[in-house]
Amino acid sequence: MNLKDVITFLTGKLSKKISFTDVALALNVSRQYVSQIKEKSLSDRQLAMIENYFKVKFDKTGIFDEEDDCISIPVKGEVVASMGYGVTVYNEMQTASYSISKKLVEDLGISRSMTEMIFAQGDSMLPTIEGGDSLLVDHSRTDIYDGKIYCIRIEGQLYVKRLQKIPPNIIRVVSDNDKYRSFEIDLQQDSEFDFEVIGEVRWWGRVAK
Repeated sequence: MNLKDVITFLTGKLSKKISFTDVALALNVSRQYVSQIKEKSLSDRQLAMIENYFKVKFDKTGIFDEEDDCISIPVKGEVVASMGYGVTVYNEMQTASYSISKKLVEDLGISRSMTEMIFAQGDSMLPTIEGGDSLLVDHSRTDIYDGKIYCIRIEGQLYVKRLQKIPPNIIRVVSDNDKYRSFEIDLQQDSEFDFEVIGEVRWWGRVAK
C-alpha cells in the first residue's frame, strides 16, 4: 500500500484533507522525506505508526478491516454520467473515497473491489434520479436485466439509463423522464458502434434540499 493510497483513504475516512505534513508528523520524519516516498509502498511499521497516530485500522489493500463497521469506496470526482445528452469522460482518476457500512454492502450485494461512486448530471431519469445524485456503480454487474438502471458508455460518453434486452441482439435504452425518447441499439448490425455496459447502478442518494 503506497503513501498516496494511504492519504486518499485517510481523507475519506476522516472526512478532512490529509497532507504530507500530517503524515510526516505521524511517521516522525520530515515533510521532504514524505514527499520523496509518496509513490513507494509503506512498511508494516510505517502503517502501524499511521494507524496509531490517526486512530484508524486498515489492511494492506486499503479497505478498512473488520474492526471498523465501514469500507471505503473510491470516488471518481471528475466522472459524471449524464441523464441527458451525455458527457465525455475527461479524467477517471480516483479523487477521494467514501465510507459506507458493511451492512449496506451486504444488502446491496455489491462487489467491494469493483464498485465506485460517480455522479449524475441532467434530468432524463427524473423523478427517479436527479442531477447531482451520488451513484454506486458495480462494475461486476454488466449482464442486462430488463428494467434495471445501468451506467453505460455510448460513443465515448457516459449515460445513466434503464436497459431492456430484446433477443437476440437489440438493446433498448430507456429514460424515466417522458420528455426523452427511448432508442434501440442493434449490437449485431452496429458492430462498430461504441457501446459498453460499465456497471449496474445499485444505489443512489442525494443531499436533502
